[in-house]
Order: sequence, then structure tokens, then C-alpha cells
Amino acid sequence: MDSTTGDIEEPPLKKLRSITDDRSHSLEDRIKSILSCCICLNRSTLPMLQCVNGHLMCTSCFYHLLADCKLKDQETACPNCRCEISKKDCTRNLAVEKVILELPMVCAYCPHTCSGREIKYHESETCSKRPTICEYSLLGCDWTGPFHCLASHMTTCEYPKKTGQQLLDTIRIRKQTYDAEKKCLEIALDLLSLNEIEVNDLVLKPMRTDDFTAQLYFETTRFKALEHTWKLRACINDNEPNPHATVTRWLSYQLALQSNVSEAINLKFFITKGSHSDPSTSQSI
Repeated sequence: MDSTTGDIEEPPLKKLRSITDDRSHSLEDRIKSILSCCICLNRSTLPMLQCVNGHLMCTSCFYHLLADCKLKDQETACPNCRCEISKKDCTRNLAVEKVILELPMVCAYCPHTCSGREIKYHESETCSKRPTICEYSLLGCDWTGPFHCLASHMTTCEYPKKTGQQLLDTIRIRKQTYDAEKKCLEIALDLLSLNEIEVNDLVLKPMRTDDFTAQLYFETTRFKALEHTWKLRACINDNEPNPHATVTRWLSYQLALQSNVSEAINLKFFITKGSHSDPSTSQSI
């Protein structure tokens, strides 16, 4: 032990081995490991957050960790130092984000390497193996494949050879879907343009059931809307016997009417992503 600093010194052999191990890796590799997310262990181009002790987490893993601990009714802790973390306690590290954008990254579709600042443009615009669709997809062709195979597909694609009537039938079916989506968005826009909008900020809380150990149920308190009383219920992985053991999570919602009605109520609704939604999430009705 060093009497001046109080630090415990490593044995000479162990210290020599650790120095040798560090030198066997390039400076770039060592920086990559330092700037990686402590949860997924990857370098992410997403905003990076840090706990009070400086351990880094990408926003995707951070919000997944918060949601996961909320589902298990546990306190959220940093995976490295076990300190308590929350949206209020963790701060964004802009310096780390800028350094990551300057480091080389490998394309997700080919071995090409470029800086993190250029990787998104390469993967979406110049990579020969990037996923693409047929130029006649709007007419009904469902072909998908790497960009370098597009030219050969175009020579065999049957849609340019279809008759006008055949193409009109396909377009008519797709137009019905687009019109339904457009109408839903127009209704939502009209509702948001009203002078008065009733807003309910709902909080889902655990709901105890007989099979609570196998399933995870949540519900809100009663709230008033459209002159009626409602409750919103949610279930995590409703078709999965062990929801805690799965990586993929899905939520099933139920809007339950609590007041008595004498006639049917016609409701229309839509689902949108929140400000903290993971880019990999998707919604379906």
C-alpha cells in the first residue's frame, strides 16, 4: 500500500500483464470500449446519457431499462455502479456524442467503414447492399432486396408488362387503404383544430389478478371523456406465459366503458409514438 495516497498497489507481475494487455489493443479500440453503452456494449449514434458517476447509456437502452424496472416494480439502477437513475438524475453527454461521430463505424449491410457522421448517409444512399424496393412498388410489386440486385430484378419484373386494367385493379385496392388512412388523419387534424380540447393525462398502475405472477396487468383510475366514464387497461405480452423472459415486449390496450349506456357509441382513435419512443417500436390496431 502506498502510504502517501492510501492506494493499494498491484503486484509487479500483474501490473506488467495489464500494461501489456492494454498495449495489444489499438488506441481506437480502447476508445471504442470506453465510449460504448454500458448496457448493450455498442457504440450508438443516438444521444448518450450518463449516471451521476459518469457511466454511459444510449437513450434506447436507458428508456428500456426504466420501463423494464417499472414493470418489475423495482428501483432503476445503473448496471455498473448500482446508483439510482432516473430522467432527472441522468444528463446528456454531448462531448461523447461528438467523439463517437468522428470514430469509424462499419456499415450494417457491407464491410465499408466510414465515420459515424457519414454512416447514415452511406447506409441509406450509397451502399450497394442497402435494402431497397422495386420501382413499381406503388403498382403492387412486393419485391425487396439489396440495391445491387435491383437492376436484374427490373429486367424480370412482371408489372411493367401488365395491362392497364390489371394495374388499375391493384391501384384501386391500394387507394382504398390510403384513403382510409388519410381520412383518419384528417379527422385527427380537425379535432386538434378545435377551440376546446379535453385532455386526460393517464397513469397506468399495476392491477392485481389471480395470475399476476404469469402476466402483467395495468389500469388507470376512472376518467371522464365524451360525457362518459372510462378506464384504460393494459397487458404486457398477453400471449406469452413468461413475459419477463422475453426480449420483445408488446402492450395490449383495452378502453373499458364504466358508465351505463342505452345505445352504441361510435369511437375513432389512432396511436402515435411518444417523444421517448424507441425507433424500433411499431404500433398496430
